[in-house]
Amino acid sequence: MRIIPSTTPISPSDRAFNYGDGVFTTLLVNEHIVQLLPYHISRLVHDAAAIKLTIDTHTLEAAIAEHVNAIKLASSENASSKYVLKIHVSGGQAGRGYARSENSEALIRFSHHPYPSHYDSLANQGVSVICAQTRLAIQPLLAGVKHMNRLEQVLVKHEVDEAGVDDAIVCDTQDNIIEASAGNVFFHFNEQWYTPSLKGSGVNGVVRQCLIDSLLNDNNSLHVGDYDLSYLRRSSAVVITNALVGVMPVQQIRMPDFSYVEFDVQSDVIVALKKRLENVLKH
Repeated sequence: MRIIPSTTPISPSDRAFNYGDGVFTTLLVNEHIVQLLPYHISRLVHDAAAIKLTIDTHTLEAAIAEHVNAIKLASSENASSKYVLKIHVSGGQAGRGYARSENSEALIRFSHHPYPSHYDSLANQGVSVICAQTRLAIQPLLAGVKHMNRLEQVLVKHEVDEAGVDDAIVCDTQDNIIEASAGNVFFHFNEQWYTPSLKGSGVNGVVRQCLIDSLLNDNNSLHVGDYDLSYLRRSSAVVITNALVGVMPVQQIRMPDFSYVEFDVQSDVIVALKKRLENVLKH
């Protein structure tokens, strides 16, 4: 693997550019500390291996620390220390054709972006969502992997924009709930938390992994399986999770029949789930 300076132009022969041959992760940096870094590293290594790429974790961790420190040194006193860091892993460079050359090596690029200020208000006020008509294809070989092929999510975001809402619940082609447009879904039903299985499609987000670990370690009931939209009608709370917003409550869901399901975004179970994530971030 090789770290590529962010100022280096992307080559026309880059495999991520040509074929979506690559993986990525999006991290939150707060007070110059990368949140949930071990989960991001583990996810990148896992996802890269799924598409037959190898990542040296020590080299990657050192490069992340150097990049974050450079941003810290370059920032002014008034600049926000909360920002978004994206790590992009390409399958390398090669000529025309799907097959990688034997000499092809993973190329890693960093980019950083302002933290979207409206995320904080959404995390407190809750979001309004639709049930997307776009379905996710089932491909077990890539299930859970945050790879570069995001055309399904582009179509979902188009639906979200057209509907004038904040996000969407997305199902697979067998009508199982999978995730939101850019986050995972948990719902509280019968006094227990549930989250969809990602054995066929979807992205295994770092906050999802973190909450699953935390709940199971504390012997809290958590169910992972196949659930259709009817479960959301019967739930007491629904949240969307990702690395940038943490735990974001859903305030309203517009169902496929255009009926609405409302939720209390300040319910005790949501407050407790947010606190659980906060406790992990403190340690």
